[in-house]
Amino acid sequence: MRRVSEARLVVVGDELLGGAHADLNSPELARQLARIGIAVRGVETVGDQEEVIRDAVESALSKASLVICTGGLGPTLDDVTRHGIARALGVELTRDSEALADVYAWYERRGRPMPPTNERQAFLPAGAVRIRNRVGTAPGFRVVAPGTATSLERWVVALPGPPSEMRVVLTEELIPWLQSSGRAREALGERRFHLFGLSESDFAQEVGEWMERSAEPRMGCSAKYGRLLVTLRSTCEGCEAQRLLEERAQAFRERFSVHIYGERDDRIEFVLGQALIETGIEVTLAESCTGGLAASLLTRVPGISSVFRQSFVTYSDEIKVTALGVPQELIASHGVVSAQVAESMARGAARVAGARLSIAITGIAGPGGDTPEKPLGLVWFATTFDGVTRCFERRFPPGERNWIRTLAAHQALFLGWRCLCDAGLAPPHSDD
Repeated sequence: MRRVSEARLVVVGDELLGGAHADLNSPELARQLARIGIAVRGVETVGDQEEVIRDAVESALSKASLVICTGGLGPTLDDVTRHGIARALGVELTRDSEALADVYAWYERRGRPMPPTNERQAFLPAGAVRIRNRVGTAPGFRVVAPGTATSLERWVVALPGPPSEMRVVLTEELIPWLQSSGRAREALGERRFHLFGLSESDFAQEVGEWMERSAEPRMGCSAKYGRLLVTLRSTCEGCEAQRLLEERAQAFRERFSVHIYGERDDRIEFVLGQALIETGIEVTLAESCTGGLAASLLTRVPGISSVFRQSFVTYSDEIKVTALGVPQELIASHGVVSAQVAESMARGAARVAGARLSIAITGIAGPGGDTPEKPLGLVWFATTFDGVTRCFERRFPPGERNWIRTLAAHQALFLGWRCLCDAGLAPPHSDD
C-alpha cells in the first residue's frame, strides 16, 4: 500500500445547493486531513441524484486516491449517496449485517423500535466495510475501487452529513484507520492561536515573512466575526521540525500577546467566563445596540451563575436614565452613542449590580440612525473594573445589522477579558 497524499471531497445535499444550510463538513475535513499529511485538492457539491453523485465520484477518483463523500446516508428515499457510489464503482448494494445491527442498537438504547425505513441505511456497496457511527443512525463505509492493485488502491469513503456526527466518525474512526493502516502519517505538529482586535490586512503586515509558503512551519490565517484563527503547522516530521515549531510559536506569542486570547478555545465568551469563575470576580453588562447578545453568549458557559447575577438591556434613553442613572443632560449634550454615555452606563451597572467588572455597549447597528459624525457601525464600549473606567471606540464596517451586533458583542467580551489580563488576574492564553 502507499500513503495517501491527496483527497477530493464530494458533498451531497439539495439543501446545500439551495442555500438552506452551509457546508460545515468540508472545512473540518480539510483541517483534520492536513494534520496527517493529506491535502484536499478539490470539493464538489452535488444534489441528491444518483447519476450526479456517480459522475462526481468517478471524476474525483480520476484525480485522487481518496474520495470522501458526506451526506445522503439517511433513511429517506432521497438519501442516495450509497447508490451513487455503488454505480460509480460498478457494484451492487448488499445488506450489511453489522451496519444493520448498529442501527437496531441505536434505537434500542433509546427504548424505541427501529422504523422499517431505517433498514435502508444498512445497504452498502458490495465489498464495503461499515464505519461505526456511535452518535447517529447512519453508518459510514469505506470501499476500495475494484480492479486497483494494493500499491495503487483508490478508496471511496462515505460519512454522515450532520456535522456533529461527521466530526465524531472522522476523528474516532476514519483518521485512526488511515494512520494505523499506514495510509497516513501520524499527526504533524500544530499550534493554533485565536486573536481579536486585528484585521487580516494588519495581521499580514505585522507577521511579514512568517507567512511565506516556503516558511517552516507553515502559517495559515482565517477570519470570522472579528476573530482571527492562526495556525502554525509543521510540513515535515522529526525533532528539528518540532523545534522550529516551538520556536515560532513562542515568537508569535510575544509579537501578538495583546491580541491572543486563546490557543485552544475560539469562543471568547468561554475564555472570559472561565477566568471570571476561577477568580470569583462578579460581572455585569449594560447593553444597548446589542440587546443582550453579549450576556446571552456569556450564559453559555457552565457555572457562570456563580459570578453573573444580572445584566441590563437599556435600549431606550429613558431606561438608561432610570435603570443605570445615566444623566439626561449627558445624553442631551453628547448623544446616546458617545464615550461619555458608555462610561456612565458601565459605572451605573457596576453600582446597581454590585459587580467588580462591568461592560457597557452603545452604538449604531442600523439600518438607520446614523449621521455624518456618527456613521453606521460606530460603537462605544466602556469597562469598569474595581472603580476604574475606560472607554473604547470601534468603527465596524457598515454591514448588515446583526453582523455589527455580533461583532460588538464579541468585542465587548474581549475587552472584559483584557481587563482581567491587565490586572494580572487572567494570564494571556488562559485556555492552555
